[in-house]
Amino acid sequence: MNKKNIPKPFLKIVDDLILKSGNDTKLAESIRWIDLQSRKNMVSFYEMAYILTDKQLTKKRAQQWVMCKDQRI
Repeated sequence: MNKKNIPKPFLKIVDDLILKSGNDTKLAESIRWIDLQSRKNMVSFYEMAYILTDKQLTKKRAQQWVMCKDQRI
């Protein structure tokens, strides 16, 4: 994956979050953590943010699927 494959709206959201992190210490801490992870994994900051977001959404969808499946039984 490279930055070209990341949807432009996602890039804009990340840019906005970075700008807002100046007023939010928790957000700034999260941004620094993502930056550290991107360096460890040798990917761009945007790629790491996208990977983490995708993993979180996948996990949430899987949990919803299990809950729906359990309700049908």
